[in-house]
Amino acid sequence: MIGRVRLRMTITNVLVVAVVVVALLLAAFFVSSSVITRNADRDLITIAESIGRVPNRGSDFAASVSGRPPRFNIPGLRVEPGGRIELSDFSRRDPPLEFAIYNNEGTLALSFANLDSGLQLDGDVTEALDGDRQISTVTVDGVPFRVVSQPIYDGSGSVVAAVQLAESRQAQQQIVNSLRNVLLVVGGAGLAFAAGVGYVLTGRSMRPVDEAFERQRAFVADAAHELRTPLAIISANAEALEMHGSSLEPDDGELLSGIRSESAYLATLVSKLLEMAKLDSDAERQIGQLDLADIVRDACEAISPIATAAGVRVDAPEASDPVTVLGDPVLVRLVVLSLLDNAIKHNRSDGSVSVDIVTGSSMASVRIADTGPGIPQEDLDRVFDRFYRVDKARSRSTGGAGLGLAIARRAARISRGDLRLSSEPGNGTVATVEFQRASSQAGV
Repeated sequence: MIGRVRLRMTITNVLVVAVVVVALLLAAFFVSSSVITRNADRDLITIAESIGRVPNRGSDFAASVSGRPPRFNIPGLRVEPGGRIELSDFSRRDPPLEFAIYNNEGTLALSFANLDSGLQLDGDVTEALDGDRQISTVTVDGVPFRVVSQPIYDGSGSVVAAVQLAESRQAQQQIVNSLRNVLLVVGGAGLAFAAGVGYVLTGRSMRPVDEAFERQRAFVADAAHELRTPLAIISANAEALEMHGSSLEPDDGELLSGIRSESAYLATLVSKLLEMAKLDSDAERQIGQLDLADIVRDACEAISPIATAAGVRVDAPEASDPVTVLGDPVLVRLVVLSLLDNAIKHNRSDGSVSVDIVTGSSMASVRIADTGPGIPQEDLDRVFDRFYRVDKARSRSTGGAGLGLAIARRAARISRGDLRLSSEPGNGTVATVEFQRASSQAGV
């Protein structure tokens, strides 16, 4: 049990660390990506702004695009005969810039021969001619490009044209992808390290609890074991005295009956404490395949004398094909017997207990329904607590110690199953215990 608590604490710690690490890594990734994009955009905008500052008047622009060298502030710009544009400074950039110039009517005036038509954004050009710079991202043949559309002003401050600059962002994208991969590796390694350290530290912090729990378990087991012998002697002496009941005073007979009743109750309590101590010991269990139907029918047969004495009918399931589940056969039988015993004790004298086996694709369950008084809703969540009894007077009279359901659930969970109750006052109680089907476990 302590091992499972340690594992749960480790998982909880790792989840908390994972949330923090993921948040930090995401923040680092997005901030870094934003900085890379912003720096590249700033460089592209600086070039676009330098092109947009034209020293000559707007009337010269028409002449400049008719074949004569334009007087734009573009380093390395040269127009060869025939109108071919040469931009030696820009073409030497890595990655090279692609650009086009549009006149004030939005018509393409000058462009590099290698400017892809997919990079010519007419809508952005219209906005740029209205005086608004536009920045867009376009993907051409799987390669992302950043496109800046910048107004070109003449000396009087009027917009006379627009320039579009396009630059491949493949290199920046590769940097961002490399950054993402590095952060994933660092984050994964950090989580693995946190899990290992957390498991070790949790083990150290749980050691005093484990030792205290083990001392308590050993004390309960030793005390219960030591009490069995004197209780057996008391019970035997009381029984011997009852055999000579005719020579006893009436009051002495009542006292003797009380001694026998209380010693029987204490013997039951001691037996339950020993069972609980064994279940809490975390000893290895022989979890294997077993026939649930066979165990249920055997438990119904074993409990029948007690049911008959109490005036309760037990309706056992009919013979069927084997229902193979995973579990410890001793513990599975203990669970079924405990639930049957509980259903008989908390039933009316002419009541009944129905037992059914329900199979599913991955689970098989035993359903035990009684015709007893039921359990109030406020007590339903507490009946699995140790020593908790709904009707304390009735439980004491039937020999109950408030440990039966706690033992049953613990045994079921050790056998990789679980136990739950449903009940309505006046309509009885239904106990359902589930186990894993062996067929759903490959290689078992």
